Amino acid sequence: MSDRGGVSVATVKYYLREGLLAPGTPVTARQSEYGEEHLRRLRLVRALLTVGGMTIQQARDVLAVADDPAFGRHERIGIAQYMLGPQITPPDASDPERARWDEVFAEMRGLLTGMGWRVYDEAPALAALTRAVLTLRTLGYRGGVEDIRRYAEVMHPIAAEEYGVMGEYPVLEEAIEAAVAYTVLYEPIMLALRRLAHEDVSAHLYRIPPPPAPPNSSS
Repeated sequence: MSDRGGVSVATVKYYLREGLLAPGTPVTARQSEYGEEHLRRLRLVRALLTVGGMTIQQARDVLAVADDPAFGRHERIGIAQYMLGPQITPPDASDPERARWDEVFAEMRGLLTGMGWRVYDEAPALAALTRAVLTLRTLGYRGGVEDIRRYAEVMHPIAAEEYGVMGEYPVLEEAIEAAVAYTVLYEPIMLALRRLAHEDVSAHLYRIPPPPAPPNSSS
C-alpha cells in the first residue's frame, strides 16, 4: 500500500494512528491485510493534506461527511472544497468596517442569487469574494456588481466542465480527490493564463511585434 499510494510506511502508520485510515484485517499478531478501499482512502487523505493543505482535523471532518450516508454526493464533495483555503473571517461586529462588509456581502449574494447560482451564505469563497471586492473599492478600483458579473459568467462554464470530469469518477473517494485536485491545481493555471492574456492584449494594444518563432525542431 505504501508503494502504490506513493507515501512512506511511516506515513501510512501515522494516518492509521490519527484515524484517517481504517485498520486492516489482522492476518497475524503483527500483520494486517489491506484492500483497494484502503488504497483509495490513502490517496484521498494524501490529496487532502498535501494538495489541499488541510489540517488533520479538517481532513477528519471531510472523511466523516464522506462516510455518512445521510449526506448526498453534493455535500460529500462540497465539504472538501469548503475546507480548502483561503478561509476569510468577516470583521467583528464592533469593527467600523463591518457595515461596509455587510453591504458588499449582500451585493455579492444578490448577484449570485440573481444569476441562479445555488450557494450557501457560509461558503468560504463568498467571504473571499466579499473581501476582494471590498479591498478593490477601498483602494478606488472598479469592483461594481456588473464588473464581477462578467467574471462570474466566464467562470461558470469552466466549473461545469470540471464537474463533468469529476462525474467520470463513480467512486466517491476518487471524486473528492479529483475535486480537490481541480480546485487547487487548476487555479494557478487559470491565473497564469489570465496574466499571459494580459501580456497579449497589451502587445496588440501598443502594436508590439510578435516574438520570433521558435526554432524548427529539425534544425
